[in-house]
Amino acid sequence: MKLKKLVKLSIVLAAILTVLSCSKTEENVPLVASINLTSSSDDAILTVNETVDFTLIADTGEDYTNLAVFSVNQQEIPESSYTFTEPGTFDVFASYGGLNSNSISFTVVEENSRTLIVSTERALRNQTVTFTVVDGMGEDATSSSTFFVNGTEISGNEFSGSEVGAFEVYASYQEEEIDFTTETKTFDVFIPKRKVMIEDYTGTWCGFCPRINAAIDEVVNQTSDISIVAIHETSFSYPDPYDFEDIDILKAEFNLAGFPQGRINRTVIWATPYAASDIVDLAGAETNLAIGINSSINGNTLTIDVDAVFENGSNSGDKIVVYLTESGLIHPQVNYLNDDPTSPYFGQGDIIEDFEHNHVLRQSLTNVLGDPLAATGAYELYEKTYTTTIPTEYNRETLEIVVMITDADNNAKNSQHAKVNVNKLFD
Repeated sequence: MKLKKLVKLSIVLAAILTVLSCSKTEENVPLVASINLTSSSDDAILTVNETVDFTLIADTGEDYTNLAVFSVNQQEIPESSYTFTEPGTFDVFASYGGLNSNSISFTVVEENSRTLIVSTERALRNQTVTFTVVDGMGEDATSSSTFFVNGTEISGNEFSGSEVGAFEVYASYQEEEIDFTTETKTFDVFIPKRKVMIEDYTGTWCGFCPRINAAIDEVVNQTSDISIVAIHETSFSYPDPYDFEDIDILKAEFNLAGFPQGRINRTVIWATPYAASDIVDLAGAETNLAIGINSSINGNTLTIDVDAVFENGSNSGDKIVVYLTESGLIHPQVNYLNDDPTSPYFGQGDIIEDFEHNHVLRQSLTNVLGDPLAATGAYELYEKTYTTTIPTEYNRETLEIVVMITDADNNAKNSQHAKVNVNKLFD
């Protein structure tokens, strides 16, 4: 009887597996590597109350317009068409299957008026800023306009300079021999500052790791021109809840043997005693690369727009890394500094029960060693959009995005950081 029951059970299991196997093979989902967004508009200038239709096509040729999610200025819209009801600048992109499309930008103008458009709000030193005027029908009226920067008339419609600061621009024009001026707009000319990248390889089980934590606190007290990531590894004897799954890739690439380990700009060893001056002396120096971050959360989806601009253009092999970190995490920390009177953790116990872990690496939205950066010319704007799902256990108030651009040898050329739902402009 037992044998018969086993045979019957085997037959049932085989049937179940067959059904499951068949159900899996019935799905034929094409592999999509990229998606391209297009619009029904002939140009980027629209008038108020103009409606634009959007289409999303995958690299496979499939039309995913009816399945995609469209966003205008990072706010989801219910359909693949949108009516622009107010003047301003608008960016549109689409998402499907975990992919983001290219972004399309529009300037919406009011009828019966002329609108001044400034090519960038923040320009690098000697970068050309272009001014354009369009009339209420969306037609280019630049050639019949005269431009004034800081009250002084300029020749043509372009401006560049090495002087750093805020500038005002407006245009004058005539209609039926009556003089008019556009609204005044502002733009800034700036020199990028180096944001030093600090990576702290640590663990809740690592008794000497609080040393780097204290050193980072000292750096923070002296400069804000830094970006910080704490990368945790777990231990069999003392599990770390913040273990980063790809830490082995980083350990192998950067020859990390034994914790704690500190790295400056990815590749430079921050050696004991972890002097703040090792970082502060580099922070805020003039450089030739600026990074901007803008993000928003809609439901559980975090959308991140990353911009970058190079004074001299990118180099072959340049890469971009995008991290998501969380701060304010409370978890016990092993403390070998309990008997060290020079340590801020002196007398706090061999295990600090309410230790606050900050800048903890939660997710990498790129390869941890960086995704290839598309070739970008001098003063050309590099743009890339990333999305990820935010687990419910993350505290959204303490989430931060960290972006670094590295060269082919993983040296960080510059970095930037920003809290979520914040638009961090070039600086």
